[in-house]
Amino acid sequence: MEHQWRNADWNSIRVFLAVARLYSFRKASDELAMSVNTVRRTISRLEDILGYPLLFRESEGVRLTDEGRRVVLAARDVENSVSDMWRVASMAERDAKGPIRLAITEGLGSFWLTPRIVDHMNATGAQNRIELQCAMRSVDVLRMEADISVQLERPNRPELKTKRLGYLHLKPFASRSYLENFGRPKNVADMVNHRVVEQQTDQLRGYELDKIFGPQIADRMVRMKTNFSSAHYWAVAKGAGIGLMPNYARAIGGNVEHVDLGFDFRVEIWLATHPEVTKSARHRNFIDFLTESFDERKFPWFGAKTMTPEQIEAEFSREDLRAYFEGFTASS
Repeated sequence: MEHQWRNADWNSIRVFLAVARLYSFRKASDELAMSVNTVRRTISRLEDILGYPLLFRESEGVRLTDEGRRVVLAARDVENSVSDMWRVASMAERDAKGPIRLAITEGLGSFWLTPRIVDHMNATGAQNRIELQCAMRSVDVLRMEADISVQLERPNRPELKTKRLGYLHLKPFASRSYLENFGRPKNVADMVNHRVVEQQTDQLRGYELDKIFGPQIADRMVRMKTNFSSAHYWAVAKGAGIGLMPNYARAIGGNVEHVDLGFDFRVEIWLATHPEVTKSARHRNFIDFLTESFDERKFPWFGAKTMTPEQIEAEFSREDLRAYFEGFTASS
């Protein structure tokens, strides 16, 4: 088998991995910007070189043979090695003023971290360009889609360096105009007569109202659904309905009111980095900054224990937090 592998070019293996991952020649051809016939010929040529079939061709798509599954495992090890090689090479070409590429969920990136990054750059005189990717999907750090990722699901690749930064506590909020028009619910049962704005993303599941109220009632309650935190905020702030937001939403200038329904929806905040990234001083310094930005000793609402929005607003009595929030609110 070793001799057979030496005759297989990496491009053929790359095409095979795409087909194996998508279970479809056509989907792989779209992703790779190749014709379907070229993809089919590439796989057939690879099978000829290896001397055994890799895929079962079926009417609804393809599935791996036993040999194909073994090839996928071996090829992924090669793929990771190639990614590591290019990561080392690209980092060697960068100097101390090279960019830092951070991927983070859109809400944390836009509303929480961006103001802090600007303050950090101004205070330290840092010359690095920050390339901020705000999206609700998890990026593949090992494939070099970003240097560092801050995400709401635990990274599952053992090769990554990971640590939990803290917790995000989500609470119900509504606009004053909505509460004046529809009243303030006192508990979850009261929500059956209210309108809901729901946010659903790859990393943040929906409210699962169908499990509480049943599909028909839940469908009636949800008046607006979005995948972006900024759109979700504006829908709630303009009176479309009640929606979940971070418990610090008002403290950073959100024009919304807390609707206390007696529950806390908590998700973990995780940091993931490529192992080679930590060899760079500028990346290590930025990781330290990110860790500080979610440090519960300074920002206790990121701790494991929930704080109500009212408790957080009481934190304005602390000089350091008041100065930070006044600066952010003034720029909002």
